[in-house]
Amino acid sequence: MAVFQSIQKHPALLLSVLGGGLVLMIIMFGFDDYNGFFQGDRDTVMDVNGKKVSYAQYETERQRQADFFQSFYGQDVNKAEISHQINNQVYSQFVQDILLDEQFKQVGLSVSDAEVNELAQGSHISPVLTQIFGQNAQTYGRTFAKLVSENGFEEFQQQYNAPYMTLNNWLVIEHQIKSTRKAQKYGALLAAAIQPNKLEAEDIFKGENTDIAFSYVRKRASEVADSLVSVSNSDLKAYYENHKENFKQSQESREIAYIAVPLRPSEDDRNKILGNLQNALPEFTNGDVKEVVAANSSVGYVDAFLNDNTFRGELKEFVDGNAAGAVSEPKIYSGDILSMLGEQSENDESLSEYYWMARIVAKQTAPDSIKLVVAGATKENQDSLFAEVKKGSQDSLAQWTTSLSTVNFEAGLREKIASTKKGETFKYTFNNGQQDVYLVAKVVDETQKVAQSKVAIYAEKINPSSKTRRIEYGRLNEFVIDNPTIQQMQDSALAKGFRFLNANVTTNSYNINQVKECRDAIRFVFDGKKGDVSEIFEDGGYLLVVGITGEIEHGYASLDNDNLTNYLRMQVMPEKKVAYLAKNDFANVADKSSLEGYSTALGSGIQEATRVNFNMNSISGLGIEPKVIGEAFKNAEGSIVGPIEGNSNTVVIKVGAKTDKGLTYNEEEYKSKVTANAYRNAAGLANQQLSNAADIQDNRIRFY
Repeated sequence: MAVFQSIQKHPALLLSVLGGGLVLMIIMFGFDDYNGFFQGDRDTVMDVNGKKVSYAQYETERQRQADFFQSFYGQDVNKAEISHQINNQVYSQFVQDILLDEQFKQVGLSVSDAEVNELAQGSHISPVLTQIFGQNAQTYGRTFAKLVSENGFEEFQQQYNAPYMTLNNWLVIEHQIKSTRKAQKYGALLAAAIQPNKLEAEDIFKGENTDIAFSYVRKRASEVADSLVSVSNSDLKAYYENHKENFKQSQESREIAYIAVPLRPSEDDRNKILGNLQNALPEFTNGDVKEVVAANSSVGYVDAFLNDNTFRGELKEFVDGNAAGAVSEPKIYSGDILSMLGEQSENDESLSEYYWMARIVAKQTAPDSIKLVVAGATKENQDSLFAEVKKGSQDSLAQWTTSLSTVNFEAGLREKIASTKKGETFKYTFNNGQQDVYLVAKVVDETQKVAQSKVAIYAEKINPSSKTRRIEYGRLNEFVIDNPTIQQMQDSALAKGFRFLNANVTTNSYNINQVKECRDAIRFVFDGKKGDVSEIFEDGGYLLVVGITGEIEHGYASLDNDNLTNYLRMQVMPEKKVAYLAKNDFANVADKSSLEGYSTALGSGIQEATRVNFNMNSISGLGIEPKVIGEAFKNAEGSIVGPIEGNSNTVVIKVGAKTDKGLTYNEEEYKSKVTANAYRNAAGLANQQLSNAADIQDNRIRFY
């Protein structure tokens, strides 16, 4: 029971475990009205190497995993962030399943039902179950799998107080057990194909066994002005061809320019809310704060004492400087109002404004943390267990350290703990919304007493009124009418008080930088063509206008794209700059016989590198410079070597002594290291290569 309850408190675990409606407007207005990106197979959500996944298939799996998430963790799967995570997880799972199935078919591999059953119930339990159930994985896996096969999973729900463990949820887990096993088998197959030889083993040993030290003088590429080097189109093309696989687009993307106007409240809007708080001030001061706050406040009342160090900002100043009964004047707050309580809202509150006031309901000095030993009981044995513990037996109780300021406790339980003295035992019963819970506990220790306060906050959010929205919309609309093209908008934006920004979006984007949940704008971008300018959207607290400035199709990115050429130029520039330093600054040094000569001429200090070995890819203080490591090992002690044109530095070194660590060479041991490295990397690299080589069409934007 405790394990299942702990799972509910960690929803992020779901996505690590899982590893890897239809847009009604399109139906209503007809697919024939949609052009460009939205043409094609209208019922296909994704296509992997010709294997199509229909909307019905995809939505069935998405809903199954959404049900799993919601029933296990009690989270709202309709929340944008959670919904997107589930959507991406389902997509990744389909891609992996299809690609691995293709490979399995070619080599004759499979994962049988008996194998999955063994991973769920046998002696070698699946890591999927271990991640979910922890140390109880084997017990729960065996019990649940057995009861499911007998169609008795309701018995499991009752036995372990786990109503969320449904047949559907077990099918999700079972699918992941099978998928994980497939990935393990494929990785093992690839690793087995990599047979280490004697030379590889010796190479790793030599790299570990020999260290070298050297001194160096360097100048960074970043010290050279861009104007001193030139990058030609042939340079860009050469870099592109040498790194072409890095520029393969798994999704179509678009370059856009946009204006985002934050919808902020006007002074009239602020004054209206201020008036509300001033009118409520007498009742808030003298009345029942629970009722007043519950009826009107954006922040709920926490009927608990909190450590005074919990409070932040102006609220802490008010609490620290006043006694119980004090009430603050209404004040404005910009941002997340819960941050004053040391918490954070689930939604983006960066544009939010509030008027707030606070009342100190009570103050006390009490322990902030209590250590209990506690046991779950039943209605039948609670009294006998209480008597047993009271006599001194604690064998059946587990330690539990808790804070009285933790507001997740049921209020009555929190008060019961607070009123129980150290060394005393108590019993308590409450309903968790599903059933009665029976507890027996003993307070065994407590922390030092601290100042605590019970504070009521009355806050109202200041939203922009319809009048404010009309004014801002009219201002932006007038600008768009006067400047109908992207170039005109760019030329005129700053003078009219607008910022014209750039972004890249894919079919799987939901946000445009700071503008959250603007899916309609993303759809416009992929339904339009270069040069198109959108209507005004209202999303994420912004008014948004988008212009399409570039199209990057599925496959290899084109060198005609300005953003790509700018990126390539940034990658080539360091190479040009280190060459410039070698041919100019370093070449002009008069005394090349010593590091001191280079140091004086270049104005760069002499630095030391120690314990460098050939298996390293980075040097402390210098960065990733494999050429420097190679030259150090290649040359004799005392040699002055350079200039070496590195990745981002031009370097001259003085080779120091090599140190033999005296390690013992064991060929089989070092072959095993080669194999272990291969096994760790094989599955991940293979999956990435399979994905890169696959023809994948992601059409989710049509449906989600």
